[in-house]
Amino acid sequence: MKHYLIIVSLFILLGTSTVLQAQEKTKIPSFRIRNLSGERFDSRKHLGRPIVLSFFFTHCPPCIKEMPELFKFMRREGRLEQLLFVDAYVKALKITDAPDTERQIRKFIERLNIPPENVYFDQIGTLLKKMSNYGAFPLAKRIGTLVLYPTIIVIDGSGKLVLILEGTGPGFLDKIKKVF
Repeated sequence: MKHYLIIVSLFILLGTSTVLQAQEKTKIPSFRIRNLSGERFDSRKHLGRPIVLSFFFTHCPPCIKEMPELFKFMRREGRLEQLLFVDAYVKALKITDAPDTERQIRKFIERLNIPPENVYFDQIGTLLKKMSNYGAFPLAKRIGTLVLYPTIIVIDGSGKLVLILEGTGPGFLDKIKKVF
């Protein structure tokens, strides 16, 4: 766990991000996932509007800082329905800690004042793996892991991946705003 947190902290300090050039944009396949309120999000119903996915887990110190800031930003922009906080802390990551439970996630988001309508539990990592297969986590792949936390990806209204922030760092909200 310590090794993992050091890697995450290093990327946070570096403010690592990838902004894809027009010719590089990857079309992401459609996906569906349920939030903690039981409502299903279907990406096909959101074509024409960008989607922001923020991958987190409950014991991630940088996530604790990033999530409330991102939530407030999206609320100010009037885009909360386009924000998905996704807990995909799964066994596939081979992290020694136990994966998050729904109960842990609920306590965590309550502490951060984030409503369950914006939080999704990717319990077996289906969405995480799908995004990884389509290049959503290039830095993580280079260092031999599935994802780095926190990671924010933005998918534009046509379903193309336009921004990857593997570790947020200073100015992450400005980077998101530029691709909206």
